Amino acid sequence: MEIAINGGYTAFKARNAHHQTLIASVIGTPDQTRFSVTAPENSIELITPYHVLVGEAALTQSAQTQRREDRGWISSREWYALFTAALSELTPGSVDCQIVSGLPLSFYSDKDILRDRLLGEHHIQRAGRRAQTFHVSEARIIPEPFGTVLDAALDQRGRVANPDLATGTVGVIDIGGKTTNLLAVTRLAEVRYESASINVGGWDVVRRVRTWLTETCPNLDPRDHQIQTAVIQHHIRYYGERVDLTPVIEDILPPLADQIIATASQLWNGGAHLDTIVVTGGGALLLGDHILPAFPHARVVADPIFANVNGFWKFARYLWA
Repeated sequence: MEIAINGGYTAFKARNAHHQTLIASVIGTPDQTRFSVTAPENSIELITPYHVLVGEAALTQSAQTQRREDRGWISSREWYALFTAALSELTPGSVDCQIVSGLPLSFYSDKDILRDRLLGEHHIQRAGRRAQTFHVSEARIIPEPFGTVLDAALDQRGRVANPDLATGTVGVIDIGGKTTNLLAVTRLAEVRYESASINVGGWDVVRRVRTWLTETCPNLDPRDHQIQTAVIQHHIRYYGERVDLTPVIEDILPPLADQIIATASQLWNGGAHLDTIVVTGGGALLLGDHILPAFPHARVVADPIFANVNGFWKFARYLWA
């Protein structure tokens, strides 16, 4: 089975030929509700490798939660819990598989660490399920934003479907939770001197909204992912009243977008030599409209949240199908 994994600070995304999953990158103590009229949807309680709640279940039920946002993430307990939970979401059985995953450009030298973490046997026990074993025989790590290029260039069988893009020169602006990756690709090969990472991402918006909430709604203490949801929805509830976040968000976004535009323009000398520029990643939904006017040939991809992992999977098909 070919599997793609994209383990970000905001969300863990995975897919195979039949399923895809997105799990908030947070784990917590296994404090399940004692009563509910409706069963929790997609509640993930791991027993093995660790007894924790994962993703949305941790956010809503756990008294204590853990979330990482550092380079050591791929070696952490939190990452491994999310990785095994994501595998268990793709199939209820035990399988042999091959995995393609990715790393931000600035951390790509850690590819052997991630590859070693992926390879081998992973034993998983979820509450209410039979135990599973995933045997990962092959793993390939690629620069994270390359997934978006491969998603656009390849078909579902891993064959070239867009020859113009596959032979052209593409700039990728991949806006993640902590970093924005700027990648230039020519004929499906990285142009290294035109590729870089900058420390701007979706969590900058979350942190600044938190600061505003601390002053405006002092008795509110939401978790980071809850603020993220509020940013997406442009409102939050305070004592039952709807608080509109649109003005504060619209003040935050332009300076962040300007930082990305300035770095991309310098790196790509304005971008005129690129055939196209694609904006991807979860942060594209927030910042894309502020970036596009700077580059007349830029566009936000159709599915920015899953574009990288979709490209990883198509590359896995190319390698092993």
